[in-house]
Amino acid sequence: MKRQGLLSASGVILLGLIVLMTLHEWDNPLEQDREAFLNAPLIIADDITAKAYDPETGQVQYDLKADHLEQYQRQALTELTAPDLRMENENGVWTIRSQRGEVRDNGDVIVFLDQVEAHSETNGVDLATGELRYLNKANRVSAPGDLTLRHRDGSTRAGRMDTDLTSGEMTLEQGVVSEFTGN
Repeated sequence: MKRQGLLSASGVILLGLIVLMTLHEWDNPLEQDREAFLNAPLIIADDITAKAYDPETGQVQYDLKADHLEQYQRQALTELTAPDLRMENENGVWTIRSQRGEVRDNGDVIVFLDQVEAHSETNGVDLATGELRYLNKANRVSAPGDLTLRHRDGSTRAGRMDTDLTSGEMTLEQGVVSEFTGN
């Protein structure tokens, strides 16, 4: 009887070794999907609203809405569909809208892409460009490419813009052309 138990135990061990060797030879299908898993969005949400507050004053720095959001942990990136940003400071109220956008650097940089439109409620200025970057901590807005500003007196085209939202100072560069209407 002891011999039969020893043979049974030996058979179970041998069968276990064969199964382990067989499994070791097969490719792990999860390893192939590992990259796809790591590059997949961590969060997917629709109809989102996000607000950023000034840590010193508690005032809302900006209010961001979007139709769709996908947040990726690996790239530290959040992609937005139809972002709509509203910011208000001592220089007035601005709204920025575009077809898509990206939030980078833990919310410090918001990039608006594709048919970007910005509007100043305070002074009636409209801006149109292909890309606009809002730098929250620096309180700056920049357009690295062609843009058009429409204002009460006419319109201005430029190849690049940088604006300090604290001081209200705007710098236009690269082929700046202004056209004024006679009113």
